[in-house]
Amino acid sequence: MTDFPVEPADSSGGIVVTVSQVTDLLREVEDFDLTDWSDNEALDNGSGVLEVANEYALPYFEEVLCKGKHFDYATYTEAINGNGMFNLRLSNKPVQEIVSVTINDEEQDLTTIYRYTNRIARTVEFPLGLQNIVVVYKAGYDSAPKPCIMAVAMLTAMHIARVVGGGGDAISTGITAGPITLKEAFSPAGKYAAKISSWQRQVTAVARKYGGTRIINKPRRKMDRERQYDPRTDSYV
Repeated sequence: MTDFPVEPADSSGGIVVTVSQVTDLLREVEDFDLTDWSDNEALDNGSGVLEVANEYALPYFEEVLCKGKHFDYATYTEAINGNGMFNLRLSNKPVQEIVSVTINDEEQDLTTIYRYTNRIARTVEFPLGLQNIVVVYKAGYDSAPKPCIMAVAMLTAMHIARVVGGGGDAISTGITAGPITLKEAFSPAGKYAAKISSWQRQVTAVARKYGGTRIINKPRRKMDRERQYDPRTDSYV
């Protein structure tokens, strides 16, 4: 559970999946006939596939599998719980620029703030408090990592193979159209379950490598309170 809201704005780049990427994956499936799934109105060759990719597969990958990590380059605003430590973790990476830091409604001098891949630090402890620190920063990728793009394409292909293989209903007709859940929609079922399982393992590996962490900025450990933090070397001395 996060201890802060994340509000992205002015986003660009990010994960964009094409129909050809999905069809190329489906061609890897033994005995899979691309003409079969074109007969399914909910998964017609164009709009249905992109709807699954953009409306369901991408949010499922970012919000669930990657634990809230977004891959588009954007300006994010986070209200963070102060933890009494010298550094705070942010939910999106890589952090490209710190726009502002406000502590207990007082804007801070950015020359005192050190930036890391997914953290900020300073030589003075961040005061304890409930969402008392607001950080505005720019993070993400101009172009999403290729493994992440392929992971979303795989999720899309997984759902199509699942539906065509008799593993369940399509979600592109509307997520409220039936009792199906997102987890079920992208899980192995039907006669193509073996291939879907292979894709599932690959997607999980990508999410573990590139995904974020549900961050709770915990108070400092007792041993760290007795040591001096040096943000230049990112270590306690």
